[in-house]
Amino acid sequence: MGNSEESVRMGVTVKDIELADLPGDAVKQDSGDAQLDAVSRESSGAAAAAPLSESERYDLEQREKKRIRDERLQPMKRNFPYFAGLSLFFALAYTFCLYRNPGGITYPLFVAAACLCGVLACRKLGCRVKRGSWFLLAAAMALGIGTCRTAEWFLVAVNGLALVLLGCVFALHQFYNDDAWNLGKYFSAIFQYLFHAVGLLAVPFQHMNSWLGQRENGRMRRAAVFGAGILIAAPVLALLVVLLGQADVVFLNFVREILGLLKPLTILHIGFMVAFGFLAMYCLVGCSLARPVKEETVDRRKGEPLMAIAFMGSIALVYMAFCAIQIFYLFLGKGRLPEGYTYSSYARQGFFQLLFVACLNLVMVLACLKFIRPSRVVNAILTLICGCTYIMLASAVLRMLLYVRVYHLTYLRLTTLWFMAMLAVLLPGVALVVWRPKFHLFRFGLAVVTVFYIGLVWAKPGEILGWDYVHYLNRAHLTEEDARYLLHELSADAAPAIAAMQLTGDEVEKLDWRYHGPQAEVGLAVAETAEAEANGAEMNGAETDGKTLDGADTNGAEVPNAWMEWYYNQHAGSNYRKMGLRNYNFALAKVKALIPGGG
Repeated sequence: MGNSEESVRMGVTVKDIELADLPGDAVKQDSGDAQLDAVSRESSGAAAAAPLSESERYDLEQREKKRIRDERLQPMKRNFPYFAGLSLFFALAYTFCLYRNPGGITYPLFVAAACLCGVLACRKLGCRVKRGSWFLLAAAMALGIGTCRTAEWFLVAVNGLALVLLGCVFALHQFYNDDAWNLGKYFSAIFQYLFHAVGLLAVPFQHMNSWLGQRENGRMRRAAVFGAGILIAAPVLALLVVLLGQADVVFLNFVREILGLLKPLTILHIGFMVAFGFLAMYCLVGCSLARPVKEETVDRRKGEPLMAIAFMGSIALVYMAFCAIQIFYLFLGKGRLPEGYTYSSYARQGFFQLLFVACLNLVMVLACLKFIRPSRVVNAILTLICGCTYIMLASAVLRMLLYVRVYHLTYLRLTTLWFMAMLAVLLPGVALVVWRPKFHLFRFGLAVVTVFYIGLVWAKPGEILGWDYVHYLNRAHLTEEDARYLLHELSADAAPAIAAMQLTGDEVEKLDWRYHGPQAEVGLAVAETAEAEANGAEMNGAETDGKTLDGADTNGAEVPNAWMEWYYNQHAGSNYRKMGLRNYNFALAKVKALIPGGG
């Protein structure tokens, strides 16, 4: 039975579900979703005439969804060479820039290529770049540049995740009317967008097959068939090579030499990256056009305000008492503390608990706004809670600063301070949306989080931690714990601070058993020194290969920072042991510049 007959059985005609999403209408709200709802609601008359089982109804709905999706993807299908070329360009840029190079100078080049592909895809589909999208593109470029400025590999990994989220927000903002979307709607839309993009993996091949089936593309079709034959033969060839290698040792040696030249694992890795980049770009653009996310939002504000007044009001009373104590005891320093407590010990506790309560307050306020019917009393209580949260944040920040003054900064303490500062900027937006529901909290929050995160990446936390720790150290009283923290727990961003201590190889070797100076050259250095003395040469602190002759018996053990090359190798990783133009990283370049003789 054809699609038209099946639609009639459901009480819906093909004309009822016809779409009008040509390239110029890509961002308009079409009637496809409404018709899908009509398909899912079987009319009683049609059911009486031709009742359907649950499986038949499900099959019909899935066929209708697929037909509607294919209709929406027609612009990409008609322009397959353009979008395939765009996806191939993205894949090649992704592979060239990021192959074994997660933090090199080519990272911002890849981000620029991705932004260009997004803009070109939108223009081809007749979707102008919206004003808010330029901020997302600029933020992506700032993250890309910040990535090659740091050797904090955890931040580099988080940057990749942040760029994926920015790309999803860009696509949703471009192809949907998201003015009324709240935080929950946007997060669910991002998840649905990525999930449905994975479901489009077969679409590029279907479009390619349709394009190759056209008469004028016969030569390309033959080339594609030939390439498919090679791919199908690959596993058979691998099996035959293994069997023949076991049968003849000369053939086995020949195969090993060929494999040594071709490096098949490298070829497979590069091929996988190209294929992944191509499919990712094509499917993400296709998912933007297919628009699987429902645009409308459901108003869930049906809760009883009286319950919220009782619940949040009791919490607000507790917060008011707590905040009064903070102001009187902590901020003003008045009042009598419990026995055994000093003001310093009283202040240096409880910041993580306060931070948790502040985050919980944010969640409770947003939950009330989402599920409780509008009420001025509820709004007043929520505003009061926001004000109390500010006092709690101030208390937590003060406690953390006093704690850091005694125990110094760590990565957790630094990021906690950063997070509390970001919350302090977010809270006014939450308080504003209490009284102005139309205020776009997601856009405000996205802008704040993006700016703060870019600031964190550009500030290079590892370098800040290194300078803070070194500032309180006495070189003459370094401990093994100090050396472990400086040399192993911090990233290579801390190298300038560590190098400022001018530690020698002997000092590092005494503090860290993992470092051993290059002993192989000791005998040669001593021999050169003896020969110079026998010839009556003047020593005068002359240097040989970056090491003074006075310290030749320890092969540079007394030269400050002579151990920095060992430090570079352990932090750079195998991908950056030899740093060239493609994988140049500014933070690692700083470490190399600190090696005596330039590394």
